[in-house]
Amino acid sequence: MALDLSRFAKAFFEEAHEHMSALETLLVAIDLRAPDNEDLNAIFRAVHSVKGGAAAFGHKALSEFTHDFESILDRVRKGQLALTKPRVNTFLKAGDIMRHHLLALEQESPPDKAAMDASRQALLALSVETLDEPLTEQDASATVPRYQVEVHLERSQYGADTVLNALKEDIAGLGEVRNIRTEAIDERLIAFFFDLDTDIDADELRESLEFLVPAEAINILANERRGSPPQSATPLTALVDDSDGEFGFFEPPEPAARQAVPRAAVITDSDVQLSSLVDASSIRVNVVKVDQLINLVGELVIAEAMLSLSTQGMDPNQETRLAAGLAQLARNTRDLQDAVLAIRMLPISFVFSRLPRLTRDLSERLGKEVDLELFGEDTELDKSVIEKIADPLTHLVRNAIDHGIETPDVRAALGKPPNGLLTVRASHQGGSIVIRVTDDGAGLNRERILAKAQELGLDGGETWEDEEVWQLIFTPGFSTAAAVTDVSGRGVGMDVVWQNVHTLGGKIDIDSSPGAGTSMTIRLPLTLAILDGMSISVSGETYILPLASIAQSLQPERSDIKSVNGNEVVLVRGEYIPITSLATLFNLPASSDTDQAILVILEIDEKRAALRVDELLGQQQVVLKSLEANYRKVSGVSGATILGDGRVALILDAGFLVSIAHSVAPTTRVAHAA
Repeated sequence: MALDLSRFAKAFFEEAHEHMSALETLLVAIDLRAPDNEDLNAIFRAVHSVKGGAAAFGHKALSEFTHDFESILDRVRKGQLALTKPRVNTFLKAGDIMRHHLLALEQESPPDKAAMDASRQALLALSVETLDEPLTEQDASATVPRYQVEVHLERSQYGADTVLNALKEDIAGLGEVRNIRTEAIDERLIAFFFDLDTDIDADELRESLEFLVPAEAINILANERRGSPPQSATPLTALVDDSDGEFGFFEPPEPAARQAVPRAAVITDSDVQLSSLVDASSIRVNVVKVDQLINLVGELVIAEAMLSLSTQGMDPNQETRLAAGLAQLARNTRDLQDAVLAIRMLPISFVFSRLPRLTRDLSERLGKEVDLELFGEDTELDKSVIEKIADPLTHLVRNAIDHGIETPDVRAALGKPPNGLLTVRASHQGGSIVIRVTDDGAGLNRERILAKAQELGLDGGETWEDEEVWQLIFTPGFSTAAAVTDVSGRGVGMDVVWQNVHTLGGKIDIDSSPGAGTSMTIRLPLTLAILDGMSISVSGETYILPLASIAQSLQPERSDIKSVNGNEVVLVRGEYIPITSLATLFNLPASSDTDQAILVILEIDEKRAALRVDELLGQQQVVLKSLEANYRKVSGVSGATILGDGRVALILDAGFLVSIAHSVAPTTRVAHAA
């Protein structure tokens, strides 16, 4: 029976996309003057791994394309073909073609054959170029080790012939293959042997073979030098004997008369997995299942809150076991909630990884030299936030390179280094993640922005503070570009940034100095599923304020409250802070006793505002539910939650409330959120 590989297709595509991401990252970062050998090997390995998988799954066009690609890369790592910028560009474009072809195969849509043929011709053109630094035969012999490889398979039931044919095709691209032979171990088992002369190391060789057979079925012997006699071979990896008999997918074979083969080396089950798709330290889980788990944990949190609320009047001295059980349930629920949320947390490097390629391609197209620095790539945030922050971050980087950083000749005339510096930094601050994009370019032009605002009929004046003027660039259709190009000029980029960030419950601030550069700062919640909040009461209604935004709460003296231009402010530690009444904002009846009202001081990006509320009900962790998905967008509200008594409470947008209190945001921006 032939080995059915179709059920592994999804895992193949996932791993192939990972290889393509690694290929792009390595090519963009490689030092053309002194490329690291490990990087060159890793680049080759990425393409070779995709080739092996493509051949195994019958994707002939992709297999042939990657075969030509890896042939060129093999010359590069052998020192026969020097790395140059045009050649790296060709490799990057070839990687793009592979990525698009994989997506087409995955979506079962027709691949772009013409684009693949054109890229293949570009690669083949490199293959006929004169050697840059030809190696002598003696040098090549000295640097190429020799391996003797042995693979054990069950030959009769699980498609050993199919696997062997795939192995033969796969190893052909690794180097010079000799002495291929098969040998029967017993009635059930077959051994596949070959000798290999190649310059890849044993780990690379093992990785290539593991795509088709389990790691435990492979035995590699390495000679010290090419051409060394077999008796000098040294075992690199012996076959593993799983002494406890609990290997999972593999079962023990019957003892062989000629040779004892470890049971872990034998493929004996229809559930057999390709080795490269099995990783003992991690598993692949569909994100839909994770979301379902998070939702169920959220419901468990709500149920626990309901139980706690229903037993508030209970005498703990009389119901000690129940009280202890509820306390234990609360602790376990919180721990479970934290553990489940951690599953969705991913490093922001998933987004940062696309920026080097973007910077390289765009700066080259615009005739600019830009150095990109990335910090905080290990900073973690929720997967849903990562997915939605990718586009805004891409727009900010494009905008910095296109509008901010000057060309080398302009920078030289200004006394700046020819290379512009673009820095992207991520960090945790309280319950938020902060992403800052900074360039050392020309900075924003206040006069040009105000002139464009006037042209569009927007409110804007000379008396506005810089931070008010900068916010105008988020207006739909706003662009100061002199002409529309394929990079910018249509006025949609920054509007997209604002919309996406605000949808995530975050905000974006701008700090710019003429001639010194611009810094764009995005603040976002770490997760969109759980929130530490403060429950407040206003006119009999319960609302939730994000705890991370609350600086303090107080009951002021009447003498501390003043009226300025018809607006109330309160004096707190020598600073007058504007007051916003939530009852007025939400059209609720005002409390009859305003002297007993409590002020909650919110602080967002060094701006403070005071909210007048009737009562503080206490801190609690709440499960966020999307109001927009279940109802519609409401100004000043970022979501909703279910309280312990079953009622729905709105979660307030602290950033919007502070903005309203200060009247800093332009009319156009307030209209966005309405």
